[in-house]
Amino acid sequence: MPTADRPVRVGLAACLALAAVPVAATEPEPEPGYGWMANHGQISAALVYGSTETDEDYSFAISCNNKWKQSRMTVYEDVAGAKVGEPLTIEIGVGAAKVAVEGTTDSDEMSGFVFGVAKKFAVKPMVAVLAGAGPTVIEMSKVTVTMPEKGRAEAVSEFAKA
Repeated sequence: MPTADRPVRVGLAACLALAAVPVAATEPEPEPGYGWMANHGQISAALVYGSTETDEDYSFAISCNNKWKQSRMTVYEDVAGAKVGEPLTIEIGVGAAKVAVEGTTDSDEMSGFVFGVAKKFAVKPMVAVLAGAGPTVIEMSKVTVTMPEKGRAEAVSEFAKA
């Protein structure tokens, strides 16, 4: 025999069942005027997520110099409370693939905030992760940054060729 509280239990059971269904991570919208870009010269190459209008405004950059076997990565996001020169791990993930590099915090006069930098790391594992499908998730210290997939595959391919 139905009771007055039966519809509530059915409704609650339906809500719990829907809550158990995993929700796919949504692709973040690119910031207006930002995009993935690659450029290269005779001895160096760069992969950047930043302003399409100026070289000075970016969130993420990897550069490598093949002649001198040097690499550098900058994640230009404020690491609140950090001091310049502190060690940190920068983890880059795309889909299930991840790579981590050891770095330090740095700062500049222009922004005044502290951000992450890594030097002299293997570039090929980073390129392999960035070539995957899905948004780019960067974690360093207590900072998590998500960058869109749109345009990354083409830029990573061009960077890898250089």
